[in-house]
Amino acid sequence: MPGRPTDYAAQRKRFVEDLLDILSLEERAGQLVVLRLAEDDDTSEIEHARDRLRAGQLGGLICKGAPRLVAELQRLATEETRSGIPLFVVDEPGRGEDVVMPAPFALANSWDADVVERCTGALASEAIGNGTNWLLAPDVSLCVSTSTEDLSDSWGASGVLARRLASATVRGLQSGSAGAAGILACLRTDDPSWVRRRDIHRPGEKLRLVAGVLRESLPGSVALGPLIGHTPDIGQIDAAAEVSIGGVGGFEGIDLAEWAEIARATDQSLSAVPYAGISVATVVAAVHEGRLSVHRLNDIVRKIIGAKYDLGLFRTASENGRKSDGEAAGSARAIAQDAARHAIVLLRNDPALLPLSVDSGKILVIGQAAKDRSLPTGDSSQEGASLIDGLDALGLDYQYVPGLALRQEDLRADAGALIDADRMAIGMANEAARRAQTIIVALGEGTALSEAQRTMLETVRAANRNVVLVTLGSHPLDPEISGRKLACVLHAGQLGSMSGHAIAEVLTGECAPRGRLAAPMIEKGREGLSFGHGLGYCECGLTDTAFELGHARIAVTAVLHNLGNREATETVQLYLRRPTDTGQGTRELADFQRVSLVAGDSRRLLFDVTGTQLGRFEQNGDFAVSPGTYEISVGLSEARAQSAEILISADMAAAMTKARAADPHPALFARLSNAG
Repeated sequence: MPGRPTDYAAQRKRFVEDLLDILSLEERAGQLVVLRLAEDDDTSEIEHARDRLRAGQLGGLICKGAPRLVAELQRLATEETRSGIPLFVVDEPGRGEDVVMPAPFALANSWDADVVERCTGALASEAIGNGTNWLLAPDVSLCVSTSTEDLSDSWGASGVLARRLASATVRGLQSGSAGAAGILACLRTDDPSWVRRRDIHRPGEKLRLVAGVLRESLPGSVALGPLIGHTPDIGQIDAAAEVSIGGVGGFEGIDLAEWAEIARATDQSLSAVPYAGISVATVVAAVHEGRLSVHRLNDIVRKIIGAKYDLGLFRTASENGRKSDGEAAGSARAIAQDAARHAIVLLRNDPALLPLSVDSGKILVIGQAAKDRSLPTGDSSQEGASLIDGLDALGLDYQYVPGLALRQEDLRADAGALIDADRMAIGMANEAARRAQTIIVALGEGTALSEAQRTMLETVRAANRNVVLVTLGSHPLDPEISGRKLACVLHAGQLGSMSGHAIAEVLTGECAPRGRLAAPMIEKGREGLSFGHGLGYCECGLTDTAFELGHARIAVTAVLHNLGNREATETVQLYLRRPTDTGQGTRELADFQRVSLVAGDSRRLLFDVTGTQLGRFEQNGDFAVSPGTYEISVGLSEARAQSAEILISADMAAAMTKARAADPHPALFARLSNAG
């Protein structure tokens, strides 16, 4: 949020308490009511909203893409109601309307918090322009591998990486990048994937992520969901199982688990944040009947009014300026293109077919995905720049052939089967490949090669070994063709509006690939390329790795060298394995640093390993470091890491636990006794 006067907290408290004192019981209950407007031209629905407003029984709207309607209802709320309290206008951010940003998994592949913060700042600017002031994001979910079905919406396989990027998202939304007070962010870990797997460590992973985000960039609201699901049908989770942190450890934001508690106390069944549909009459009745205390209701309403005060909603519209639409769109395009550059992952490049150069000779582009403008933007109604658009913008000389017959949208299981029309297209691609020097094959959505795609790749590769595979779908692919891996594979999936331009820049070497896999690749049930894998156009190396024990910390040092002839950005990764009753657990990311080095440069890096990384949240909500032998590794991916075994004595474990307990955020979970 923007800078505030030194007496801001006192002013805020006085304002909130004065306003709360004049509200009737019905008006206080009304602040919990969020009304969903499905259509901005539904006159009966809009008139219902006006009636609720005039009666003081409406606190917010869920209303997408209707800025004039929102402005009219906000004016009504502030000028024609007794309390004059403005409305929350709630939405889920998506990836942008005018300019589409890279998908969550693509951003996770960037491993770059600054990139994510800029992207979400642009989304906040767009939302403010539409009258929105509360976005239900970041909505964090994790995956197991790149084979996960809904991979594009995942934040990767590591809670540490997801925490870093979720914190950046909160900062981006709440920063006021549009010249106003910003957006109310909502840290969400209520996705069913958190409880779908019966993993005893998953609840602790959620708590660690939440604690980290609360420590690094405090969100204005939270919806943490349940710790553990208790029914096979994860789609229907009892809200009673939700994690609540409101009122504990100094968190003053909106805790939507408290709204769910109000709904349960008044016998209302609500299934999704922000719990639209709470009834004023039932809340008032519950207070009169003693099922809900006035003190409890007042505490929740204080947080709502306080959040609206923090957003500057009580100021006039003229006090909340923003960029012009043209400036915002131009800035968003630049941000989207830079983010796309960072999210591209070079999986293989041996021999080095990339970057393209004069030695690449005649270039042939194969694949209908290369012309597809809908692939980069996913479910958005907007189109993005295709790979062909990007190559044309750079003036690259190339030939294009489709490679396979055109297929209409077909959901049949055999949609990728080889058909007669494919044979002619493959024959044309084969002849063109024989005359070309370098082949770029672009593939779209799919978790594996179809029969037709495999036949086309086998034929083209037999004609010309210089094949660069560019995967433009959500899932990265690293296929074997005729028993061998392709020499060069680039993953550039779901990169948003500026996708094609960013890919063309990486292919031609205008910028180097900087992405790293945010999840391991699984091939035929076996792990393929590891978590954290990714190549650049320069070789980098680590030397002089050392591990030193202190009183309540382990210092890990290493020297990173850029051995190439151009600037390089490398991601140095720290991993650990914790001791378990049966040996050591799985290796997991504990920390990472993104480092840019000019050609020939070196830098010494330091990682501090403390109880924050080594400890676990226990089932009762306590946080503790266990004594035993830990494996700590540092490297350029999980597979390229140097390891050492470190014995943590009982005394050192106790010292680490005590130091970590001084952090206020473990106290947030003190009430989670017997959780699950």
